[in-house]
Amino acid sequence: MPHALELKYGLTAQELLDAIDKRFRLKVALEGAVAEVHFERKLRIASREGWLSGYESHDVDGMHDYTVVTLSGITIRVEVKTIRNGQKPKVELQKTRAAKSDPSSRFYDRDHFDVVAVCVGRLTRDWSQFRYALVQELPGHRNHPDKLQVMHSIPDEVGEKKPRWFSRFQDIIDAYSV
Repeated sequence: MPHALELKYGLTAQELLDAIDKRFRLKVALEGAVAEVHFERKLRIASREGWLSGYESHDVDGMHDYTVVTLSGITIRVEVKTIRNGQKPKVELQKTRAAKSDPSSRFYDRDHFDVVAVCVGRLTRDWSQFRYALVQELPGHRNHPDKLQVMHSIPDEVGEKKPRWFSRFQDIIDAYSV
């Protein structure tokens, strides 16, 4: 039975995949969606195993990607990103477009989300692997103190140096809840 997208566009699954594979920007968008699917898998498992109360996905412009509720009732807003291409893992924290009247609107406000979940699959080839950081520990933009800096290096090792990066979602929840 054909997938709904095959019917909608009058193409086979193979033709659709080939179209994606030939277009850089489309692959970048696909990688973002892949990261979100893998992250949601983690949330589904965490909820089933009983260490999260629940979560909600948001596919709405101007909103964070997920709202997570801990067992103690704490709400955590999560933005999912993928690392940039390059030798060293980095994440770019800015929106795709800025409002014409305000070029700084492309930068994330410090209070837009609480945690960034960065998929490192582009580097490791394991798209279920993430690094997590608390927004409150990330550096601010040098010209706009209420906004986040755009580029953030992700260290190879997790540690206590701020900003701290975590490799397990449970650990970022614990750090946020303190």
